[in-house]
Amino acid sequence: MASEIRVLVVDDEPAIRALVAKIVSRAGLAVDTARDGAEAIEKLDAGSYAVMVIDLMMPVVDGYAVVEHLRERSGTKPAVIVITAGDSAAIRRLDGATVHSVIRKPFDIDVLGDLVVAAAQTMAAEQKTSERRTEGDLLDFPHRSDSVC
Repeated sequence: MASEIRVLVVDDEPAIRALVAKIVSRAGLAVDTARDGAEAIEKLDAGSYAVMVIDLMMPVVDGYAVVEHLRERSGTKPAVIVITAGDSAAIRRLDGATVHSVIRKPFDIDVLGDLVVAAAQTMAAEQKTSERRTEGDLLDFPHRSDSVC
């Protein structure tokens, strides 16, 4: 997978943040990290990410506020993978149009890795489709000859 695909990992627990970053890096993707939602919003506004892996329960600005920020933001939005120890009622508060998937703590490392790769592939395919649309290259019809038989 190409390293130009960037992933933002957001978790207030340094050990979890480092573990998830290592999982992403081993998948061949570029990774940035943030300690909390406020730092995540700064990085999202300053850069471009295909995928974001975020914990919901954090101090300062929580994961819900970051997901809400993404929902309100125009332009390209990353696929969001939520890591949570929260209950089902909390998860239902999330915007399904923004959140790609939810994985509960403690999580399986291989499952999280597979989710990140799948989300990155989906976003890369969507980006290519979007680029074709902006280039006006949706359909390439053959040129018609002036002579008609």
